[in-house]
Amino acid sequence: MPNATKRDYEVAFAGIDFPASKAAVINRARDNGGIDREVYATLSQLPNQSLESIEELQQAVRAIYIAGGAASDSLPL
Repeated sequence: MPNATKRDYEVAFAGIDFPASKAAVINRARDNGGIDREVYATLSQLPNQSLESIEELQQAVRAIYIAGGAASDSLPL
């Protein structure tokens, strides 16, 4: 079950300009001040491709949680 909260992701995703690479997403999340360990670990699993929108980023994060066995109703996004 995920421990990161919706707010953890909102803080991490604030100010990301799309399209954005995986590296740009992680760097922006760090720049936003203290990225949660779980958020960082999840973002590190993003595919190495350009993400076109916040919705696409959120969907990719949800897919990572589900692939890891998290129930869809327990996801922070």
